[in-house]
Amino acid sequence: MQNNKHGNKDGLLSSKRFLPLFVTQFLSAMNDNVYKQSVLILLVFQATTLGDGALYSNLAAGLFILPFFLFSGMAGQLAEKTEKSKLIRLVKFCEIPIMVIGAASIFTQYVWLMLTTVFFMGLQSTFFGPLKYSILPQHVAPNELTKANGLVESATFVAILLGTIFGTYFITQTTGPTVISIAVLVLAVLGFLSSRFIPISEANDANLRFTYNIFTSTKDVFKALNAQTESVGKSVLGISWFWLIGAVILTALPNYVKHVMGGDELVVTSALVVFSLSIAVGSLLCEKLSRSRIELGIVPFGAILITLFLYFLSQEPAISEYIAPSENLLTLKQVLNTGDMIWHFVWMAGIGIASGFYTVPLYALIQQRTEEASRSRVIAANNVLNALFMVGSAILSIVTLSVLQWHISSLLLLLAGLNLLISIYIYTKVPEFFLRFVIYILAICMYRVRTKGHENIPNEGAAVIVANHVSFVDWMFILATSPRPIRFMVFAPIYHSKALHWLFKMAKAIPIDSEKANPKAFTKAFDEVAAALERGELVGIFPEGKLTSNGEMDMFRRGIERIIARTPVPVVPVHLGGLWGSMFSRKAKWQLPRLKWSLVSVSVGEPIDAEQVSANYLHEQVSALKAQYAKNTP
Repeated sequence: MQNNKHGNKDGLLSSKRFLPLFVTQFLSAMNDNVYKQSVLILLVFQATTLGDGALYSNLAAGLFILPFFLFSGMAGQLAEKTEKSKLIRLVKFCEIPIMVIGAASIFTQYVWLMLTTVFFMGLQSTFFGPLKYSILPQHVAPNELTKANGLVESATFVAILLGTIFGTYFITQTTGPTVISIAVLVLAVLGFLSSRFIPISEANDANLRFTYNIFTSTKDVFKALNAQTESVGKSVLGISWFWLIGAVILTALPNYVKHVMGGDELVVTSALVVFSLSIAVGSLLCEKLSRSRIELGIVPFGAILITLFLYFLSQEPAISEYIAPSENLLTLKQVLNTGDMIWHFVWMAGIGIASGFYTVPLYALIQQRTEEASRSRVIAANNVLNALFMVGSAILSIVTLSVLQWHISSLLLLLAGLNLLISIYIYTKVPEFFLRFVIYILAICMYRVRTKGHENIPNEGAAVIVANHVSFVDWMFILATSPRPIRFMVFAPIYHSKALHWLFKMAKAIPIDSEKANPKAFTKAFDEVAAALERGELVGIFPEGKLTSNGEMDMFRRGIERIIARTPVPVVPVHLGGLWGSMFSRKAKWQLPRLKWSLVSVSVGEPIDAEQVSANYLHEQVSALKAQYAKNTP
């Protein structure tokens, strides 16, 4: 693959393998938002009632995402069987005539022509979506994937920010139609030119059969999605739910500002600036918090914060409680001078930052764990579900705001409750997310973790991870280092303990008892290990068989040889340093008055072929990692 060839030799934003795609995506998103925001402002502020404004804005949003629902299947198949850079250039060229129609609609202000343009913009974006996400793993290294997604997401929402400011400001000016028309045409041309520099990206499956049948192509991409792991499937569901929330907020925000905050067009722009820029900040922070890895533990954290800030936003009282009702909308300065109204912007920023934490790891996980031959189709299936949920968002907004005449705050409160329920469902079905969250919080609160050689843990295929055993939480640090789930063998009495059984069950640990005490359980454990390895999973064991009592490594038992003799797979040696004397080791030092982090080192060695595996040789390899750790530790 191309990504392994480049590695980390050059920065992403200075490399030809990423920069042209980054610029093309940025210009595309900005163009969409310059036009859509101009149209949205025209529709909302020409409307005389809350219901009319909501109807127009949600109709426009629905028409934009309808092509994703109808044509994503075809888009996924084309992206799978076609060289991607050529297809991106074709898609970006089509944006130019679409924007010619868009310019005409701005000049004439015909509602039907504006809505037609919005539909064709959605159609163009439908075919661009699977390309921009499936091409990333072909040009960036695995340890750059989170950063690449963070940059793409942040750039997208910065483009939303700039497009929103530009569109909202100029559409209200006398020369607005002329400026907007020129802008969308120039951005379309620049986007096409930048796309010409995107590197060649080979087709994932050139022999894939393409069909023009909407239903058949959609069925095909969902078949590809169903063939993936449950973590990929639930990640797609999580992203789709996020886009429902995002679509509701973005389409309701102008009306929220107008009818809850009492603000004018500039206040609308300010609110959208805060929301969009905070998502960009959250996306970049996610890469920093993840330490350039795909850190799933941040996803539940983001979901919790989204629920919390949605609730806070729904509880903010209307502007009428601060000043007397007036027919004139308030300026930004007047809104800010009300004092407590600043919290509206704080909660919006909180939702945005949390959204970056939530989405970036999910996109990276889908790209990493999806089979290469079906990656574009899986992303297309993601787009279909996104579109379905976004259509649902339009229906939800129309029903609650226009039909039932709900207040916007009530809709936000409903979203907060639904987000909590959806999150609980996903984390129940895929415990890895919650487990990673527990590990992530543990690492932040009690330890500072330094990893070395984590790229030696294979991204796919079966392997056994062996490590020295220092504390009761060793397995957590190894799991946090791995890009994939690891099924650890755990001593049965500990596995079945009331306090920890739920955690080990969530981690899909394999209980093992001594052969003398329970020969049946002993044999069953090795059967489970063999079955897991045959399915291509990772299995983790501590060959010492017990915690160290003095900080030194004991001899490795022969169980690892039995495992490899039955299922020959590579073995990855790991050394854990800095845990001896920490609160979960046998020599625990509890110093609550002087509570400080323990510095933990996780060193991962190169995989060892099955033919070389023996208990003594593995002990030597882990010892060598220990010696290297001691040498580098002051």
